[in-house]
Amino acid sequence: MANYELQSDEVILYEGMITSKAYKGNLQLTLTSQKIILEKEKGVFKKERELLDIISLESIKFYNEAAQIKQKGTDVEIQTVDKNITLVFSSMLEARKFTGKIVDTVTGTTLAKRSSDKIKGVFNMVDETLGLDTRGTIKGVLENGVKGTILNGIGKKK
Repeated sequence: MANYELQSDEVILYEGMITSKAYKGNLQLTLTSQKIILEKEKGVFKKERELLDIISLESIKFYNEAAQIKQKGTDVEIQTVDKNITLVFSSMLEARKFTGKIVDTVTGTTLAKRSSDKIKGVFNMVDETLGLDTRGTIKGVLENGVKGTILNGIGKKK
């Protein structure tokens, strides 16, 4: 990162080599806690990096509380307020690693927390729709078994 100086509260989360249709040749990608930095190596003997683009993570679009960052194989598409950019990684593993880091950073949560929130939302929706106490019913099945729960009845929402 010869051409970009990190802010005092900014940390590097991911570094790797990529390609992109928007920019020719191999690119050095650096994901920080605030930005995506794209640089290109220039020169045959004396290697220098030319700063091509800086994308603020705040400019990434959201739809239905989901960051618009999509991975398809080795490609990762990022939708920002200014433009859409597709980054091509060397492997699906690298693309997944980058996607996980950027989504965690943009949303401020981890995959486990987002999954937990989704499940809680589904339980709440079922409880509201059917008027049941889903968590209580599952707890009853685990404590009393299926037979005991059926005999004692499914808990109604109070």
